[in-house]
Amino acid sequence: MKDYYNILGISKTASKEEIKKAYRKLAHEHHPDKNSGTDAKFKEINEAYQVLSNEKKRAEYDRYGRVFSDGQQSQGQAGQWGSYDFGFSGAEPFGDISDIFEDFLGFGGGRSRRTRTKRGRDISIDIDLTFEEAIFGTKRKILLRKNVECVECKGSGNAPGSKIKKCETCDGSGTVRSQRTTFFGTFSTSVECSKCRGYGQTAEKQCKNCAGSGITRKEEEVSIGIPPGIESGEVLSLVGQGEAVQGGVSGDLYIKIRVRPHEVFVREGKNIVMLLEIPLTDALLGGEKVINVLDGEIKIKIPAGVDFGEVLRVRGRGVPIESGGRGDLLIRIKVRNPKNLSRKARKLIDELKEEGI
Repeated sequence: MKDYYNILGISKTASKEEIKKAYRKLAHEHHPDKNSGTDAKFKEINEAYQVLSNEKKRAEYDRYGRVFSDGQQSQGQAGQWGSYDFGFSGAEPFGDISDIFEDFLGFGGGRSRRTRTKRGRDISIDIDLTFEEAIFGTKRKILLRKNVECVECKGSGNAPGSKIKKCETCDGSGTVRSQRTTFFGTFSTSVECSKCRGYGQTAEKQCKNCAGSGITRKEEEVSIGIPPGIESGEVLSLVGQGEAVQGGVSGDLYIKIRVRPHEVFVREGKNIVMLLEIPLTDALLGGEKVINVLDGEIKIKIPAGVDFGEVLRVRGRGVPIESGGRGDLLIRIKVRNPKNLSRKARKLIDELKEEGI
């Protein structure tokens, strides 16, 4: 039995948000378009996400160790195929067992074959953000050179005004028969017609702008909204902003976030932490300080007798929270001890020493 929690690297008590975050990170790392990615690993990650992101399927998986609500049979009903799982727990991109038999054994014929929507390639990019941009969110515009739908023929590949006729190669079926030899023997299968690309129709004239492909290479500006509180390593996805494909849907755009470190502030969850150095007199007697934070100036009160390493909390000046409000600003105190004392200062400190301070 596959351990879906282990595949996504999460605990069995993980929230929906934690599941989604783990999936986005792993999907980006193991996407087949990347050098480190493989189809097998990407499918496994998607399979785990499809189950754990669905409350009903997750409950079945936690209780029985497998899922039944997506149409799979239980082991007692599996018949001659035993408990082998041909599907991917309802993961739409990877199809089902009917496609395997149609492709491999040629059952069903071209006209009864289930139409599958084509999908363009995904695009993955990295974006660098300043610490402030990551905390408060921002908007970015990027220029991508990618495959887009031809503006002249609107993706059809046909010259405007050209007459449409039945494809002579496949006789309008969109598929042609092909012989395939395997260790089981020779089988006749249906494959997509290369002449009409499965449409069953062709035009008398092809579009000159795209040479009949329906797709052209073009630079396109994409606007990206960065939400407040995003962390380094998170991945955003823009559906349909990837590569276009003729007769199908465009792929997605994945944006991996990299946050540059700040010279003063550090993020700890929903809080922002900074180090504040104060003189010994302020540590002993207390005082007030005006400090610059990410969104302006604030005045803080330093209590008398504050210790080295003590933390002062300023509520509502941290990272914005999805449910509303903000985390806190945590100020760690560092007491600056004097290095060179004047005679007067030394005398005063000696008097404090006599007082036991």
